[in-house]
Amino acid sequence: MALLLYKNEYIEISREGGYFYIRSTTKGYSLESLSKLLQDSFPHVKITSFSAIRDAITRAPYGPVIFGQERERIVITVSSDELRAYMTLYVPDNELAPANRMTLVKEILEALNNAGVVYGIKTDILAGNLMSGTEYLIAEGTPAVNGTDSEIKLYEIETPKPKVYESGKVNHYELNLIHRVEKGDWLGERKDPTPGIPGKSVRGNLIHPIPGRLLPLLYDRTSVYEEYRDGVTYLYAKKTGAVYYKGDAIGVYDVLEIKGDIDYSTGNVDFDGYLSVKGTVEDNFSAVSSKEMEILGEYGVGSAAEIGSKDGSVYIRGGIAGKGKTVLRCKKNLYVKYLSDLTVECEGNVYVGFYCINANIRAKQVIVEAPRGRIIGGMIDAEIRVSAAEIGNVAESRTVIRVRGFDRNKLRTELDEKTARLKNARQRLTELGQHIRVYSCSSDLSEEQRRNYEVLRNEYADLKDEIKDLEYDIKNLVDDLKTPGEGAVIARNRVYPKVRIEIKGMVEEITNEMLMPTFFFKDGAIKTK
Repeated sequence: MALLLYKNEYIEISREGGYFYIRSTTKGYSLESLSKLLQDSFPHVKITSFSAIRDAITRAPYGPVIFGQERERIVITVSSDELRAYMTLYVPDNELAPANRMTLVKEILEALNNAGVVYGIKTDILAGNLMSGTEYLIAEGTPAVNGTDSEIKLYEIETPKPKVYESGKVNHYELNLIHRVEKGDWLGERKDPTPGIPGKSVRGNLIHPIPGRLLPLLYDRTSVYEEYRDGVTYLYAKKTGAVYYKGDAIGVYDVLEIKGDIDYSTGNVDFDGYLSVKGTVEDNFSAVSSKEMEILGEYGVGSAAEIGSKDGSVYIRGGIAGKGKTVLRCKKNLYVKYLSDLTVECEGNVYVGFYCINANIRAKQVIVEAPRGRIIGGMIDAEIRVSAAEIGNVAESRTVIRVRGFDRNKLRTELDEKTARLKNARQRLTELGQHIRVYSCSSDLSEEQRRNYEVLRNEYADLKDEIKDLEYDIKNLVDDLKTPGEGAVIARNRVYPKVRIEIKGMVEEITNEMLMPTFFFKDGAIKTK
């Protein structure tokens, strides 16, 4: 038998079982009035048929018809990660009043307990202003704090960049080309990963954190050793030498250090590695290395027979006065304070601090860096550009500057190709790194897995070197493309008469002093700006 819950002159609302019925007796009751009535007095009724309500109002007298069913007074929902629980109340307003709250609070706590919510309950919500039909965040768990990956710091090798400056009457040209370390010097370190901090769900369950990863610490075991102390793995040099990287693996290469001069006491030096000479190379002696070379004597080099690096760069702190005898060759760049009366053959760029006098130089670029740097006499033969503050002199010494020039479109094509190769190489490097991390995180590898791991590490190292070379080439190509035209000679202050400018086979003889000219090849001719 239906239980009558509400009645006025227009409608009746009753309940039978879990269902609610509406019957209209007289027309004239509005849908708005009925909606407010249901909201205020029957929040625990879930409307299942809006059409039944509409028909009861518009077709009165009508019914009784089912329009809703009873729903829970307190609905508790828990998020999928169990970190949040939400509460929605469907109770009459009179039960929400503070004076009647005690019974409701007990009912809410019981509903939370039945839903398994036992942790992080926000009791302040229960004491505050509550509204029916509003969702509240009633409980909040403590999320787990994931561990951090191991932190790695390694010895940094900076790109060589000379400093040119004057101090009183002395000109300085400083550069750190060889990164020398002593036996036992620090080379790097790795802090252990952290395990993380467990969390707790609103249901009281432990939430396990994701521990940090132990990243591999790559180094050459023949020249570097490790020590573990207080959660940190330290790397140290096994021997005195020069720091280098093979891929991401740090190592120490052999360095031959000549404390004084290369002379009769040492004989000529031809060394497979890095060469550091604290003094000079005496007249008629030679110094050749396979890697980088530095000659640090304050007064430079005189008429040595030969100086060279087969695969690296050369730095001469004090410059060379070759007296027409010295030949200098290097694979990469030459950094030198000054050049006088010698021959230079360089596959990279020649950076001169202060002046070139009667020097015969063949290189990719020749740059005299000082604000008053000069090229006087001799023959400069460059591929891309020659730049100095002054070219020639007041005495009108014969000076020849030849720029072989380049094809801008070919350089752009080469740049695009190398940029694409670099992108592919970086993608492959990322893939290899992921595979290597999988192997490195496992402490129980089979013999075959160990072989695969070594193959991947070697490929990774080779690819890292290839990327380094590509980045170096791309940087140079971008720099080359900034050159005006297709080859340029730049005099930042002035050029004097008796200077011969030749670019891509076109010749211009300078007959009058010119201020700040730039000569460049474009449209089949030498142009000046």
